[in-house]
Amino acid sequence: MYKTLKKIGAIASITLLTLALGCSPSEQNPETIESRDRTSGETTESPATKPISAPTHSVGEVISISQNNLNLQFTVNSTRVHPGKGVIQPNKGNQWVVVDTTIVNQGQQPQTFSVVSFELINGNNNTYQVALLASALEDIETPTGEISPGDQRQGQLVFEVPEDTTNLKLLFQPNPIECEEQSTAAKGLDCQPIVVKL
Repeated sequence: MYKTLKKIGAIASITLLTLALGCSPSEQNPETIESRDRTSGETTESPATKPISAPTHSVGEVISISQNNLNLQFTVNSTRVHPGKGVIQPNKGNQWVVVDTTIVNQGQQPQTFSVVSFELINGNNNTYQVALLASALEDIETPTGEISPGDQRQGQLVFEVPEDTTNLKLLFQPNPIECEEQSTAAKGLDCQPIVVKL
């Protein structure tokens, strides 16, 4: 009886050890390491993507977007670096880039935009998502949400990037969900993002 219990205990120990080793974190490929926000845990940088072939616009330029059910004007008004405030800070070695934008709905239907419509890309084609933590800052007001026909929304998008990042461009995708579905792309929907050099 004692020997049987001892064998069962040994088998259980080996099984647990195997499971623990199998679940241990694997080494990350240096090319796909993501930087994460220390407070929120959100991913701020994605691996390099293919170069964007869309035309590049400038800060202050009013960009007209007319496709399918969209009739918009989009403008990047200005950019600045935000130092953070109190406990709301970018990670060490990073900075928050604030992009002030205006979206005008000139169409006949309400249009809704979310943070997934926007990202930054640098000279190495690394992409950066909107830093959601920074939206808690008092002087940041998001331009996302529903815009009624004839209305406009001005606000700031904040991205966390390394301090030495250069050649930043804002990518605005008015139809991110629709463009994920290949069937709508076949109906003539333009899925190239609007690109603005910052």
